[in-house]
Amino acid sequence: MKTIKTLFFVATLVSISACSAISDFTSSTSSTLDSATPDITLNNFIDKRYDAIRRDAAAGGGENIEALANIMGQKDAHSLALWMQTNYGKLFTKQKPANLLSRIEQYRQQDKG
Repeated sequence: MKTIKTLFFVATLVSISACSAISDFTSSTSSTLDSATPDITLNNFIDKRYDAIRRDAAAGGGENIEALANIMGQKDAHSLALWMQTNYGKLFTKQKPANLLSRIEQYRQQDKG
């Protein structure tokens, strides 16, 4: 019985922690990154802010690109924004918003190598 109570307590703490990470994430300018699940956080951000990211990329910058760069661990948001503007046609195709991250990684790798 003691083991069950301990497991319940741990599960409750994990749930509270996950809710906290999600609420921190919902702000488009939040600098909070859940280090245990960065890909999930990043994909959720892109999914929720896709249209705004797309507008910022077309303009060559904005708070959504800054937040995206921050979550991706990019130190130079301005450089990322200009790169996204230059590669806008490749990045923002008729594919699903969830594929944006893989397109960014793919085309940035091609540009570097």
